[in-house]
Amino acid sequence: MNGIPPIEALDELAQRLDAKVQPGPVRELRLRTEPDQFLGAVRQLHEAGARCVTMFLTAAPDQTQTAVFALRGQLVLLGATATPDTPLPADLIGSWWPTVAWAERELHERAAGPAAPPGERLLTQPDADRLDRNVSGLDVFTIPYGPVRSGVFEAIQFQIETGGEDVPRLQTRPFFKRRGIEARFTGLTPDVAVHVAERVAGIASCAYASAFSHAVERALGVTPPARARSWRALYCELERMACHLDVIAKEAETTALYVGQARFQILKERVQRLRARLTGNRFGRGVILPGGVRGDGIIGLDEVHDALDELEDELARDRRLFLGTASMTDRLIGGGYVDRALVERYGAVGPVARASGLSTDARHERPYGDYDRLGVRVVVHREGDAMARINVRFGELSESLRISRQVVDHLRRRDGDLLVGLPPHGTGAACGWAEAPQGELLVWVELADGVVGRVHIASPSLRNWALFDHAFPRDVLTDFAFIEHSFGLTPAGADR
Repeated sequence: MNGIPPIEALDELAQRLDAKVQPGPVRELRLRTEPDQFLGAVRQLHEAGARCVTMFLTAAPDQTQTAVFALRGQLVLLGATATPDTPLPADLIGSWWPTVAWAERELHERAAGPAAPPGERLLTQPDADRLDRNVSGLDVFTIPYGPVRSGVFEAIQFQIETGGEDVPRLQTRPFFKRRGIEARFTGLTPDVAVHVAERVAGIASCAYASAFSHAVERALGVTPPARARSWRALYCELERMACHLDVIAKEAETTALYVGQARFQILKERVQRLRARLTGNRFGRGVILPGGVRGDGIIGLDEVHDALDELEDELARDRRLFLGTASMTDRLIGGGYVDRALVERYGAVGPVARASGLSTDARHERPYGDYDRLGVRVVVHREGDAMARINVRFGELSESLRISRQVVDHLRRRDGDLLVGLPPHGTGAACGWAEAPQGELLVWVELADGVVGRVHIASPSLRNWALFDHAFPRDVLTDFAFIEHSFGLTPAGADR
């Protein structure tokens, strides 16, 4: 552990890292170091067991290269000045810490411009026609799978090197449809900018709106009302259920278990319709905003409770049938294996991490909103395969139902406001976070005079896609779809 002190000892930690403590909101330790000491401080945090979340450039008060770490229930923001006169070395940390590799490459490629060094490929500007072959041998060939695929799939490419069955090497290429969403926040007021946040990844609209709102509230020192925090938790848990049911339905479809596919799609549709009846939108958009929520649910709490009971009864039956179908589970057991050590090296999050024995969940590690009183039970499996990832989702479906009922009970007992106003000319910067269905989501927001200046999004999909290349040590080409679905990721979350 290199003698790194407990995170509570802020002054001592800063001294060990040779860094200065800067003011920030709770659960956000901000440290500033000199550019030539940045890499050494990062290494010490790594040895202390910190998990790197992201790396980006801040604009205020000056341009700073900032690395964000999760450590013992806190966020540690380590920054160093980054100007043309004091450039920081590129792609050094990722060479020994895979967690940082993609975030570091993205940061430097965006800052340096479109030119790639001779012989190297840019992560952020993939070329669908370029094949980087590393595997040789008799009958070995390369399949550029994507970015255009049959069916309703987002744009991402997998370069598969195979001899026909085994997959000795896979290369995942996101960023085909980068939309520049982070720049689109600039100049918007928070109540307008939250609509942009909802559209980063449509399947996780509530999580992105919640994380963005959380960041704005922390930056401005605003606490949303208790009743609003309860509604946010309900909307986010419904979203989690819809996403998990969709993953399970896709697995059933892949193995031609069409009755199972239909059943889980029906359950997902019921969740979507419940959200539409509550909010007026199937994805829960337009409801969560900085300061609280726009209003109470459209339908009554008794109706919500009854819908949850009915959903739980049908889910229990369909889960039993799914897990009892050997032709289904045989394709998942052992497939797409990633061990815990690899998950930790790559900083994976969400069901992918929890299926390999890593108990990481932002609702539990750094409770936000109503989760500090909901008592989240983190669902963990240790097998590390596609079956474990599905079992984690089944467990989280049950947990989301339990949490949703608890939230309904809280709402029955809570009266009061749903929205508090933001300071009209508020200035500040902070991180906000949420546990999206795909894993921990972090949003950095800078505000000046009541307007958004800069936003950085650390999506769970980007972090987990980096691990996907390593999920094929024991598998064959026909297992690809099972493994991809078990990860449950979205290219849109990476191509923000």
